[in-house]
Amino acid sequence: MTIAVLGEALIDFIAGEDGAYRPHLGGSPYNVALGLARQGMTVCYLSPFSDDSFGDRLHDFLGGQGVDLPVARRSAWPTSLALVTIDGDGLPSYRLYREGIADKDTSFEEVEAHLPQNLSVFHTGSLAITPSQLPKIRKLFGLMRERRVTISMDINIRLRASIDAGAYLDGVRSLLPLADIVKASDEDLEPFGYATDARKAAERCYATMGSGMLVLTQGEGGALLHTANGVVETMAFPVSHIEDTVGAGDTFHSAFLASLVRGGAAGGRFRDVDPDVLEGALNFACAAAAINVSRAGCNPPTQSEVEQFIRSAKR
Repeated sequence: MTIAVLGEALIDFIAGEDGAYRPHLGGSPYNVALGLARQGMTVCYLSPFSDDSFGDRLHDFLGGQGVDLPVARRSAWPTSLALVTIDGDGLPSYRLYREGIADKDTSFEEVEAHLPQNLSVFHTGSLAITPSQLPKIRKLFGLMRERRVTISMDINIRLRASIDAGAYLDGVRSLLPLADIVKASDEDLEPFGYATDARKAAERCYATMGSGMLVLTQGEGGALLHTANGVVETMAFPVSHIEDTVGAGDTFHSAFLASLVRGGAAGGRFRDVDPDVLEGALNFACAAAAINVSRAGCNPPTQSEVEQFIRSAKR
């Protein structure tokens, strides 16, 4: 079984303590593809890379990590950029440069033509679900539903990614009933105004979906999972030193998806999935995220690293 990923690959310019910005490979879907590969999953990345030097770096690194890159065409459009500042708690804020960039330079027809034959999960989200991309994403979601492919979406809200924040949020909200697995952080849900309490907001967001699963991540507060059979919850793992939280959510979601696939929970009806598999996947994902925040930037762990961490962790 193969997991396909569509969405942005960009360069995060992260400010250091000296005020200088240094380039790091990033982009939420790009990070998810990397995390899945390190978890031993068969994964392909479907967005085109720029033919500029940053595109070369993004392409070569992801391919070197074992991710299949079926779109051989390189875009003449430049690589997207993000300026990232880290606050005293290690939390990042982003300023995005997203006009006329390479990962948007693709069509429904091109993506469809490069889908793997044995596709089991299709993942997207983040900057791929901004208003200009919605027609393509809706068509792809429709195709996945026809083919009975599990649809995964990390909403990863970045309000500065669109001039019209209202249209952006309405567009994301319209995709919720079409997805099978939705991941959101407490910060992602705030702009929708579902509720001031993150847990209540997640409950209302899940009601908007109508089926499937909604994962809510809460940083040090752990994570919870809404399913048709009720709510599964797990605590976060303690971390002695937080380097930064860049890519923590992407690492969480890639580990969560990998654990679901290994547990036979991808595809079919989630109502029938063993609750122990769901709890195990949530726990595994929290452990992966804990490892990631102890490292600089997005640096997802392998399956064996996560398993060893869980064995030695003290909650």
